[in-house]
Amino acid sequence: MFTISFTRWPIIGSPTFVGLKNYYRLLHDEIFLKALKNTLWYALITVPSITSFSFALALSLRGITWGREFFKAIYVFPMVVTLVSTAAIWKGMYLPFGPLNQLLVNLGFSPVEFLSVGLVIPSLCLVLIWRDIGYYSLFFLAGLEEIPSEILEAATVDGAGAFQRFRYIIWPMMKPVTLLVCILVTIGSFMIFTLVYVITGGGPAYSSEALLNYIYDVGWREFRMGYAAASAVIYFFILFGLNMFERLVFERG
Repeated sequence: MFTISFTRWPIIGSPTFVGLKNYYRLLHDEIFLKALKNTLWYALITVPSITSFSFALALSLRGITWGREFFKAIYVFPMVVTLVSTAAIWKGMYLPFGPLNQLLVNLGFSPVEFLSVGLVIPSLCLVLIWRDIGYYSLFFLAGLEEIPSEILEAATVDGAGAFQRFRYIIWPMMKPVTLLVCILVTIGSFMIFTLVYVITGGGPAYSSEALLNYIYDVGWREFRMGYAAASAVIYFFILFGLNMFERLVFERG
């Protein structure tokens, strides 16, 4: 991929070396820059939301002693459904006369254009959040169950409140799990291809276009493989840089 990014290759025929022209054109490509901005917004919204909600869900599930396995199954269920099916269902729910708007009208509110330019990114992020928080809460639950109960009981006897126990005991011991979840969610937010492809197709006016959708369109619809490879290289380095940044934040935090 890295080698092809320095070429012009329409699939048919041999690649032609063009140097850094693909990268230069990408920096002036408005659609690519729009897709990059949208993808960063997907990550900015979903990573803190899924991580925090999953953690809170795991904390509440940890206090349940009866029926815990039932709740685990319920939480994982959205991940079992294929993403294409999930996207198709939510596309129907987001329609102007879909169930969500019907509910808003019945409650006395005006219908909402969920897939409009201003709301399409939060609407797609909501699907990811709904789908993933239950799954990642099991990561946190596994980490919480590894914390010795004796430590928490001793802290309680010494007068530590719930917030103090969380800050000085639970949070430091949960950092590795939290880092893992942040990295996985970051990668997942950059792989939002299917939701965009099925629900919006990148529209309206490229307001929901993600980097993977852009790479797919350029490579497999326009047959500009060298240009698509250059986009993929930039995609890789941005994702790699974000993961390194998250590691640095957790190591110093």
